[in-house]
Amino acid sequence: MIAETRPAAAPAPEQRAARLVEFVEPIPGFEDERDFSLAAIDAEGTLFSLRSLRTPQLRFVVMPPAGFFPDYEPAVNESDVAPLGDVADVELQLLVIVSVKDGIADATANLLAPIVMIPENGRAMQVVLDDPRLPLHAPLLPLAS
Repeated sequence: MIAETRPAAAPAPEQRAARLVEFVEPIPGFEDERDFSLAAIDAEGTLFSLRSLRTPQLRFVVMPPAGFFPDYEPAVNESDVAPLGDVADVELQLLVIVSVKDGIADATANLLAPIVMIPENGRAMQVVLDDPRLPLHAPLLPLAS
């Protein structure tokens, strides 16, 4: 297992400018999309826009999971992220894709398939984990009873 799978801290405000992200393997279902721009949506750096450079209308909302899922520590093995290159001494950043229908109340995060990124060079890939405990649609907010 990779020693450090916790996401890097949210970027400081001066580091929130858009940065380039190169998917070494495309996101499943988007085989022609490899180059994206990652930019903060909010001032706190809770949510980010991951926009395709090739198809600008293609955009994912992503976030570091720690803000909503502090205990989320998926088992990502070096073999899972081998296409990123040697990551033995690299602190990887995890991002999860957020789905929003009408607003934050119904927003969910895909904890089963995080995006794993090397912050220093922007190389990334989505990893589909083999862990039945991780939901595909985890609510961001507790369900009202």
